[in-house]
Amino acid sequence: MKIFIFLISLLYVSTLFGSDSEWKELILKKMLHSISKSKTISIYSNDKSLTNEFKNSNSIEIVKTCNKCDFILAKEGVATSCKKPMIVFSYYKYLHTPNAVGVFFWQKGRPTIRFSVKRLKYFGLNVKGELSKFVSKND
Repeated sequence: MKIFIFLISLLYVSTLFGSDSEWKELILKKMLHSISKSKTISIYSNDKSLTNEFKNSNSIEIVKTCNKCDFILAKEGVATSCKKPMIVFSYYKYLHTPNAVGVFFWQKGRPTIRFSVKRLKYFGLNVKGELSKFVSKND
């Protein structure tokens, strides 16, 4: 019981002092690893701030073209000719981008995650582990 209380208090303290970018990196890594089939994941993004978050990662490799990547992280306009699974950062883009298998955005100060079961199946992916509860059957 003491360990449980210690872990909860540690989590609470870390949420007070953790920055949004640290949480964003942690959540994105968790999302990518939960849907990836390999241990090393290659990502493409035309947004430098997104790629900078993964520069020091051992398990995520940043590639320069979308043809060589496993996943695309898309904030703004990525070429639609690249038919790779995407994680987008707005719910609107998630609904209107056919390659968007997942979305991550902040709503009311909290992170929101969602995966589309239909789009995951299209790419032959599935969500493993604790993030499986964020799979939506309606999208």
